Amino acid sequence: MTAPLLQVRDLKTWFPIKRGIFARTTGYVRAVDGVTFAVQAGETVGLVGESGCGKTTLGRTLMGLEPRRAGEIHFGGTPLWPRRHSASLPFRRRIQMIFQDPFSSLNPRLTVLDIITEGLLEHGLIRPRERTEAGVRLLQEVGMDPDVLHRYPHEFSGGQRQRLSIARAMALRPDLVICDEPVSALDVSVRAQVLNLLIDLGAAHRLSYLFISHDLGVIRHICSRVIVMYLGVVVESGPTSGIIDHPVHPYTRALVSAVPVPFGSGRQRVILSGEVPSAANPPSGCRFHTRCPYAMPDCSRIAPPLERFQPSTGAAREVACLRKHELA
Repeated sequence: MTAPLLQVRDLKTWFPIKRGIFARTTGYVRAVDGVTFAVQAGETVGLVGESGCGKTTLGRTLMGLEPRRAGEIHFGGTPLWPRRHSASLPFRRRIQMIFQDPFSSLNPRLTVLDIITEGLLEHGLIRPRERTEAGVRLLQEVGMDPDVLHRYPHEFSGGQRQRLSIARAMALRPDLVICDEPVSALDVSVRAQVLNLLIDLGAAHRLSYLFISHDLGVIRHICSRVIVMYLGVVVESGPTSGIIDHPVHPYTRALVSAVPVPFGSGRQRVILSGEVPSAANPPSGCRFHTRCPYAMPDCSRIAPPLERFQPSTGAAREVACLRKHELA
């Protein structure tokens, strides 16, 4: 098997909690706390979990927008985000991000032409006189009229602004695109168009995607593999269809049961009790044990490792649960 395009090992991103007149650090918010996974070239991997589980922080850390506390990130076999700015420039071209809110991620003072070709000029991939030609090509690639080159972001709908964000991300022909819930702020009628556009561009340019979402329906449509996060850690990962159709971890079961289905399907809804614990003071042992309907005394003491598991039904996957053999 070839080496993965992106390899993450025991990644931690903690944010300091400062209190008092001298702003002393009294603790940390452990947004990402020991995450390990890989993305192969040309693969689309989904990252799911409820709000506050650390999905966006993980994506921003991979982009170099948040400093990591510990762990390793390798891209194409090379350590990612070296300290020297000049050494990080090649990575900034090969990794791009599409943000959740297209309006706040686009500079309102720049025209469409400036927004989508700025990176090409910065990396010396085009000359200034070639800017209009490159802008027309990028707009056509995302299904937009070239006549909008000199308009501003506020003149577009949400779906059109997200297409502009996609054009900006694709301009540098990256190897990996991190999509942070790119369709959650869009109307339902527009979501399928944007998703299909991402699929078509991925196939045309052999892109790898890390697709962050809380919508398992979207994940099933676009991703071949899925990673489930809870409170900063990975609890289950594996093939998308296998995990959604036959979830093993109790948290994954709760997520899958929350997906709307036709009336009368007979699927039982899993209702989780209690509140999500604070990432500043996560529970000992298994982080899900405070809300888990299958928790036993050992769950509060032992942190289950994420290890390979073959359930009786469904595909092999990695699961972090002490009772996985009973639940499978």
